Amino acid sequence: MRARGHVVQAGGEVWGGGLPLSSLPGHGVPTSEMRGRSVLWLRRLIDTFRPDVVHAHWMPFAALAALAGARPLVATAWGSDVYGASLKHRLLIRLALHRSAVAMTDSRDLMNRLRELGPASLQTMVVNWGVDFETLAPPSEQQRTELKARFGLGSGPVVLSPRGLKDLYNPGVVVEAFKRVHASIPNARLVLKHGGVAGEMRPEWADAPGIKVIGRIAYDEMADLFRAADVTVSIPASDSSPRSVWEAMAAGSATVLSDLSWVDELIEDDRDAIVVAPEVEPVASAIERLIRDEALRRRIVSSARQLVEKHRDRKTELARVERCYLELTARSRK
Repeated sequence: MRARGHVVQAGGEVWGGGLPLSSLPGHGVPTSEMRGRSVLWLRRLIDTFRPDVVHAHWMPFAALAALAGARPLVATAWGSDVYGASLKHRLLIRLALHRSAVAMTDSRDLMNRLRELGPASLQTMVVNWGVDFETLAPPSEQQRTELKARFGLGSGPVVLSPRGLKDLYNPGVVVEAFKRVHASIPNARLVLKHGGVAGEMRPEWADAPGIKVIGRIAYDEMADLFRAADVTVSIPASDSSPRSVWEAMAAGSATVLSDLSWVDELIEDDRDAIVVAPEVEPVASAIERLIRDEALRRRIVSSARQLVEKHRDRKTELARVERCYLELTARSRK
């Protein structure tokens, strides 16, 4: 939005300790850090910045924005903030939706959940994060070999788990499934990508044969990690059209996905990905199948890339959000 000529201010919590400073100010987007979830903090920020639109990401923050009097308000649900909501959080979601001009999600399934909680008049949009096709272009075999060497992953097949180590993402299932794969394919490697949150990494995971643990890395390096991976595994217990899956698909990595409702909206099992129950045996079987059957893997990679290009262009999605902002601004000025 900043590059499109709009004035943008970002505000919110900084989660976890030891995070690097935000890069947004260097790109012309000032930031304001919230100390505790404070309605007064947000109200002061709104009064100072005087925005035409307030866009709140994650439904508890949307409720905070609603209480702070943000108008017009766009509320975006992310997934588990709705799927895993307690009774208290469902009440906050209802509050946010009743005071929102537009509710956004990245899947129809999640949007249907919001419609159940919101008023009949709720205006909704299904909007995805979108993918940068240039940064996430599929590599040649030579490029993939070089990327594996750069990350110290050897020359064998590489499996990437990019979703973090919270229980929600079933990292224990990924590790146990990979152990079975490694027993029959000893040169296979598993990359456990995590955000560096203390206490989430179990020592036995890092010490298991064939597993490499990678913490925080730069955005461009993350793109190259996707391009280095022959297979990417994303098997959370709940989710809604995660950007990491679409990026893996765009980068030429065949994906193994848990059988959640959002998957069926665009992705077809055995055509665009392998879709399984998030359990050790089916996950291990899917990974090994993709590693051993090169023709299958190539077919899935090709189909998935075409799917992403058709439905997940970042420029297209950004333009849709911009039009929403402009319409809300024009409406509020009448």
